[in-house]
Amino acid sequence: MPLSFLGLAFYALVMIGAFAVRSAAGFGAVLIAVPMLAFILPVPSAVAVATALTALTSVRHISRDWRHIAGRQFAILAFYSIIGIELGFCFIKTLDETTLRRGLGAFLILYSIYALWTSGAPPVFSARWHATLAAAAGIAGGFVGALFGGGVGPIYVIYFNALRLEREVFRVTLTTVALVGGATRIVGYASLGIYGPPTLALVAIGLPLMAIGSRLGDWLALSLNPRVFGRFVGGLVLLSGLALLVR
Repeated sequence: MPLSFLGLAFYALVMIGAFAVRSAAGFGAVLIAVPMLAFILPVPSAVAVATALTALTSVRHISRDWRHIAGRQFAILAFYSIIGIELGFCFIKTLDETTLRRGLGAFLILYSIYALWTSGAPPVFSARWHATLAAAAGIAGGFVGALFGGGVGPIYVIYFNALRLEREVFRVTLTTVALVGGATRIVGYASLGIYGPPTLALVAIGLPLMAIGSRLGDWLALSLNPRVFGRFVGGLVLLSGLALLVR
């Protein structure tokens, strides 16, 4: 899986752009990185690299604000997420690269349509649906995350939005659930042999690129309208999904 010079240059641009989006919008690094990297890497490797780097970016936020974590909600969603992750790994072992790529393309198209339609305002559910919603969001998020790495945040947001948590509690609890899911997926990818020397080398190369992208994203957050930026990201994800389907 060693990349050519042009492949490495493309990798650098993708990672800087992906983490600029994450820093500016608060999500989206994996959604941007995985479909782009799938043009030069196998889908499982692209997912594994993006998952590892995204997990590292979450540690700082959690270490600073861990006291705000909503413990009960975190435990419930993390439990169901792990179930979904296990189901996802069952599919990874049986699906070939072409099927995974097309499945990723279809998922990205559906996700982008949802994101553009809701414009960052997920539907609100009444309290009687909270338990069912937790199970559905956790399992779906874990399953999608294991297969494609991205799209987990918006699925979890549907559940956390229904709870009407305070903003900081919402953010750090969501980030912690995503980190636990990411760590679980990393262990699973390692058990499948995906984190070989070439993949670990790409993770190492991605560390300074992640820092550069994050600084760029901070600037974008101050310069761009959040709604316009969100629609731009949704459109980019849609184009990525279409490209993967026709590749």
